Amino acid sequence: SSTRQFAVRTSLAHLRALRLLATAIIESTLLAATQMFSKALVFMAVAAVPSLAVVSDHAKSHKAALRPADESMVKPFKFDQQLLVCNAYPSHSPMTLTRNGGEALASGKDALRFRECRHIDSKLQAHDKLDLMLSESAIHGTFEVGALPASDAVLLLVLQKRDHSKLLSFQSFAFPSGAQAGGAQLAVIDAYKANHSSFASLKVEDHISKENKAVSKRVEELNFNRVYTLEEGVYDAAVSDQQPKKLLNLVKSQSYVVLRTGEERNFPESLVVYPDVMQSGSFNCHCAVLTMVLVACMTASMPML
Repeated sequence: SSTRQFAVRTSLAHLRALRLLATAIIESTLLAATQMFSKALVFMAVAAVPSLAVVSDHAKSHKAALRPADESMVKPFKFDQQLLVCNAYPSHSPMTLTRNGGEALASGKDALRFRECRHIDSKLQAHDKLDLMLSESAIHGTFEVGALPASDAVLLLVLQKRDHSKLLSFQSFAFPSGAQAGGAQLAVIDAYKANHSSFASLKVEDHISKENKAVSKRVEELNFNRVYTLEEGVYDAAVSDQQPKKLLNLVKSQSYVVLRTGEERNFPESLVVYPDVMQSGSFNCHCAVLTMVLVACMTASMPML
C-alpha cells in the first residue's frame, strides 16, 4: 500500500542520514566532517517532506467531509399565494375554469355558480393563462396572469359581464395575507350591471346592538373596486338605506370580499360577502375604518371572442 511504501522510504532516508552522521564523527578533518554533517541534514529534510504531504492530504479529505453535498447556499423563497375566484357574471349557467388549456380548476359539477366565490387549489405562475367559459353558452374569455407579488398574498380574480355586452370582463387584485396584512383586508367590488350608469358606494358603519343604542356609530363611504384595510370588528354594510344591511364580522389578518352583483331587469341587486360568517349575539364594537390601501398587482388580457 501507499502507506507502507512511504514508511520504507522514510526508514531508508533516516538510515542514510545516520551513516553520514557516524562518518562525520570519525572523520579526521573538520572540513570533511562538516560536509558529511550537511549531507545528513539534507537526507533528514527529504525524509520529512512526504509526511507533510500526507498531513496535507488528510486535511483536504477532512475539509471535503465537512463540505455539504449541496454547495448552493441560495434557496428560493416560497410564498403562500392563494387564488380566490368570484363569479359575478349574471347567468344561470355556471362558469368553468381551466389553466393553460389543460388543468381543470372548476368544471362539471364543481363549476362556479353565479354569486359564488371559491379558493382554487392551484399555484399560479406569471404568464399562466386562465380560460373561462359559461357551461351552456359560447361565451368565454382568457385571463393572463401578470407579475406576482414577492410576498404572501391573496390573488383575487372577479369574473363579470362587460358593460353593454355579453362578453366577459375581469377585475383582479392582490393584497397581503397573514400577519403582514395588519388589519382585515376588504376588497369592495362593483359588478352590478344597469341600463344606465350611476355612481354607487358602499356605506360601512359600526354595528350597534340593541343594548347599546345610545352609543354613537361612525359611518364611512367606501368607493368600489378598491382594497381597504379595516380594523378588526363588526360592521353593517349596504349600498343604500333602502336595501337590507349585510353584517361584516372582520378578523385581523384575514381577507374578505364584498361584491355588488345583479343585472337590471334580469337579476336583482344583491351584496355578496365572502366568507359570509354570521355571528349571533350582542356586540359591543368600537371600530374605525382606516386608510384605504389599493394594491392591484395582476393584469388581464382582455381580448374576448
